[in-house]
Amino acid sequence: MFGGFPFEEFASMGGGMPGQPRRRGPVENSKYYELLGVEKTATYDEIRKAYRKKALKEHPDKGGDPDKFKEITHAYEVLSDKDKREVYDT
Repeated sequence: MFGGFPFEEFASMGGGMPGQPRRRGPVENSKYYELLGVEKTATYDEIRKAYRKKALKEHPDKGGDPDKFKEITHAYEVLSDKDKREVYDT
């Protein structure tokens, strides 16, 4: 016991917030893939092609929704970068 706190007892509880399960394994993130209309296994070229198609349709200068265009652009920025995509998928 150190300073009145029983560390051994705390360690046996598993740490973390009481009653909250720990997250393990991959998280189901598919919003960006759905925005672009591609599968999770899509290649860079497929993502780029889907983005260009959606961007032309949703561009504010072409009468599209500015917020939707921003979402599509952000999704493309994440999914087109190898490192960002890996973080997003996990």
